[in-house]
Amino acid sequence: MLPESLPILKELSLEMDMLNGWMPNIQYPIRLKFEMNDDMLWSVQRDQLVYVGPRYVDSMEMCQKYLNNYQPTKNQTDMMEAIQKKQRQLRLFINRPQAQKHFIQFDSDFESGNLDFAFQVRPNEYNCYMRCDSNSRSSHSWYHFSLVSERTQIIKLNICNFSKHRSLYQRGMRPYIGINGIWKQGGDNIIFDQKNQRQSRLSFDLTLVKGQKIYVAYGVPYTYSQMMQFIQPLGYSIFTRTPAGIDIPILQFGEAKKRTIIVTARVHPGESNSSHLMEGFLKYLISPDGEYLLQNSQVIAIPMLNPDGVIAGNFRTCLQGMDLNRQFSNPDQNTTPQIYQIKRMIEKLKNPPFVYIDMHGHSLKKNLFIYGPEYPIFSLNYLKCRVLAKLMSEATEIFRYWSGIWRVQPNKRNTARAILNQEFKIVNCFTVECSNGLYYLGSQQITKEFGILDFQQLGQELGKQIQNLLEKEIKYIEYQKDRLKNRKKKRINPYTSLLQQIQKDEEEHQIQDEDELLQSESSEEEVKKKKIFVRKFPQPRQSQLRQEIECRKSFVSDRKPRSQDKSLDKSQISQRPFSPYTPFKRSVSSSRYVNCPTKQQQLKQRLSNYGFN
Repeated sequence: MLPESLPILKELSLEMDMLNGWMPNIQYPIRLKFEMNDDMLWSVQRDQLVYVGPRYVDSMEMCQKYLNNYQPTKNQTDMMEAIQKKQRQLRLFINRPQAQKHFIQFDSDFESGNLDFAFQVRPNEYNCYMRCDSNSRSSHSWYHFSLVSERTQIIKLNICNFSKHRSLYQRGMRPYIGINGIWKQGGDNIIFDQKNQRQSRLSFDLTLVKGQKIYVAYGVPYTYSQMMQFIQPLGYSIFTRTPAGIDIPILQFGEAKKRTIIVTARVHPGESNSSHLMEGFLKYLISPDGEYLLQNSQVIAIPMLNPDGVIAGNFRTCLQGMDLNRQFSNPDQNTTPQIYQIKRMIEKLKNPPFVYIDMHGHSLKKNLFIYGPEYPIFSLNYLKCRVLAKLMSEATEIFRYWSGIWRVQPNKRNTARAILNQEFKIVNCFTVECSNGLYYLGSQQITKEFGILDFQQLGQELGKQIQNLLEKEIKYIEYQKDRLKNRKKKRINPYTSLLQQIQKDEEEHQIQDEDELLQSESSEEEVKKKKIFVRKFPQPRQSQLRQEIECRKSFVSDRKPRSQDKSLDKSQISQRPFSPYTPFKRSVSSSRYVNCPTKQQQLKQRLSNYGFN
């Protein structure tokens, strides 16, 4: 007998309730709750409201409309029929005002679409509001909608509710415009400013042609249907199913061997460029260039970890309102089955994976870079985990080695690269970050815009450098075997030159903190508002600090006792460059030399040798 009442309805986010012990029943369709923008919506006059977007009650209703091959389970179907009448009474868009007919037709009722409502401010100016992530209050960044105009004109669009106050729009990025399947950055007079303490606004001018359908998006969209169409000829199996009942495909290339390479993407739905990177990586695997990689390792690819959020048009979370990249420490089999199955799959392997890569997109930095694991400086893995980044930086100028971070910050302790490195000892455990729209070329000193081909070429280059890393690892194992057997014919360590170069670069380069780097690249207005902190002395580099430590050791070892130091010999006096941070303190014993001219001259000579005049 099916129950007549609805399951427990949660107000905003399910994540805090699950921390207190509450778990949702997966047999029910996932309830979709959104942050209400009705206060703004009701303040708009009826003749100004031009579009009101859809808000579905649950995941089953949304997937049945957007996906042709969606097949819910029998329990979900039976439950849906039993509570269908009461669910329709609880629709979130009931009593919402209806949009008036307008000569510009807005639309976001499609897969990965996101536009909550739009209204006219002036004759050629419109304010647009994004729908937040489902069952969450935050993450207003992903927008994707279309426009069709009845006449040719130039309009101004204001996307008013960005949750982030800093963006690549302040550094030259523009919205992506899609016309006839071709996506490029477009728009004029780009302005990204802070509207209030909670929201920021993006304004730009857009040219509309009569009868032409134009798509506007935060990034180049890559939907779940597009991904399934691409991997169909490659052959795939079902890894697991999401709580909404969506199949997550997995592709396996090569035979199970000692070395396994795992590549995942799209754990955050709004980072669509990671899917284009994954497509380029898969194209490299099936090409003749990737034969060596498949002959010597097994490659496992999961092209889309969060299809629920991709279909719904979320930016960062899944349908339950959780960031899946913060669930790796203790994943739940019911609420986060994809994360649970990844850890279980790694546990079944005989050896830990040789490489684990999680592809992401970045909304503040330019170019392509890597976030890696954290090792102490005296460990060999401190340099070894940087080899792939060094190979990428030598292969393409788009990759920026010094934008990478090889430490785990407190807010990143539950991510994939931190937990998998800690629990399974994966040295090459990376998060590959690609800018959402821009890359800088130092040789030409210009900034260019990313396109679909650029993303795919970077994915192919990543596969090529993983293959080079695998070749060096195989040669290194042979080198170790020869050393154990004490053969006369010794092989050359393939890592020697790279590790020496990395160590040299680390010493010569002044590593900046990520927050300081972003602060230096922020807009001039933000810099003026903040108090500028000026150091009294310049920060010494790592090489200078090491040289100073060595000089300290030599100073202590070379100095003779005072009883034997009767005559002054410049060769015996250490030439240690004293640090400018600590002023010279004259000892009490030196005061007795003041009245003696010979001793005073010796004291001055000694001080001058130490660098003090």
